Amino acid sequence: MKTLLLITTTVERKEDAERLAALLLERRLVACAQISAPITSVYRWRGIVTTACELVLSLKTMPHHYALIEEVLLQEHPYETPEIIAQEIPLVNSAYNDWVKQEVS
Repeated sequence: MKTLLLITTTVERKEDAERLAALLLERRLVACAQISAPITSVYRWRGIVTTACELVLSLKTMPHHYALIEEVLLQEHPYETPEIIAQEIPLVNSAYNDWVKQEVS
């Protein structure tokens, strides 16, 4: 089955995104990490509407690695309650899917 998992999280500092990406790549839990340009997030935190400049860290992996990636992110993420969202991507180019599988095995 060709199913890729795309996991996203947000961080405030580029250094944190790079550190998390490197950690997950070193452990071969992800094949690729992308750090987006800054975005503006507006959310309620502890009863106060907050606006923050953040970066999105997008991680490509296989579904069976989710639990370990979540564990690493919860331990290493600078936020008290980090966003960790995973989406299964069922339609993936075969060559790319094979590359991801190879990189995380």
